[in-house]
Amino acid sequence: MEKIDFYKQSIGKFIFTEFIVFLSQVAVFFSVAVFTSNFLSSEEKLVKFSEQKINDGTLGELGLTFVAILLVIGFFSAIGRVFDNKYVEPYINEILCEMPKTIYVFGSSATGVMAAISLFIHLNPDSNSSAQAQGFAVMTLFFAIMMFIYGCAFSYAFKRKTHIKSEPNNSIQPTADASAD
Repeated sequence: MEKIDFYKQSIGKFIFTEFIVFLSQVAVFFSVAVFTSNFLSSEEKLVKFSEQKINDGTLGELGLTFVAILLVIGFFSAIGRVFDNKYVEPYINEILCEMPKTIYVFGSSATGVMAAISLFIHLNPDSNSSAQAQGFAVMTLFFAIMMFIYGCAFSYAFKRKTHIKSEPNNSIQPTADASAD
């Protein structure tokens, strides 16, 4: 057994670990939103903070970040081929693993801010705030689930060979020894 096999996780543990990482990042951004808005007492400060984290360019910035990651990977690949260097590949794999982290950072920052806004609406009621808070909370939950699924899927795709235990192939078909009986 190679040393790396010792650190491999089951699929369930992998997904749980990814979920905890994503959830902790959401908690960090939620806490920052709460702190910067004077514990959700200043709507103006919450709006200002949310505009920094959620704006028209956020999705475009995420896409450009992926393009930049792919350019860096291409640069490393070219260097590895030009100089016939086999040591470049592990660095390329590490750079690829940054894509899910990027999804988590963008997704968790927006989710944390959206959760703070939802809580702010709930704590500062007006005539429509109860329905607005619930609707915004549901939208926040769906957004968080979507970002987690995308990030976890990318992470699984890039780490499935190195970080996840392969399941044994339990075929239903009998083996040659079993058919001889």
